[in-house]
Amino acid sequence: MLRQAGGLKRAEPDVDEEILLMRGLRDFNWPKIVVEDRQIFLGLINDLFPRIHAPPQINEVLEGRIRDCTREAGLQPDESFILKCVQLSEILDVRHSVFIVGSPGCAKSTIWKVLQAANNISPLDEKNPDGPKNLTVEAIVDPKAVSSAELYGDMNPKTKEWKDGILAVVMRDMKNNTAPYKEE
Repeated sequence: MLRQAGGLKRAEPDVDEEILLMRGLRDFNWPKIVVEDRQIFLGLINDLFPRIHAPPQINEVLEGRIRDCTREAGLQPDESFILKCVQLSEILDVRHSVFIVGSPGCAKSTIWKVLQAANNISPLDEKNPDGPKNLTVEAIVDPKAVSSAELYGDMNPKTKEWKDGILAVVMRDMKNNTAPYKEE
């Protein structure tokens, strides 16, 4: 939460800190709260920050990219779908990993795939216009298909030799840009 509020403060240094804190609390937690509890959450936010109204910050560039990628995928850019993609992006800005949960057919896979495509649109990074952008890549691992030792790695009790698991190998390959994660 503090990282989120700090990012908002750096992006808008002239805005009142109470407004930024309220916006950070609300926007960071909103996607994680089940629909039935959202009114209770808004009541708590209003109690903590009376008389403060902070409209949500809108990343119009990201929303535009998501709309374009949604259309390219042959889907309708529904506002609730766009919102879910943006919320996933905001959570990934402050978290290393997330779980997307929901019933079958509720667009879990489509949300992250469209967001990935939207993040890969621009060939150049805004901070370094002369260099390539780091592309968003994915690796799908079914943790139920392997043992914990195969997934995370383990130590051979006799030789005391460590053997990396699938996750370590995938992360190292991504970091080193080795196949199949190599940038073209």
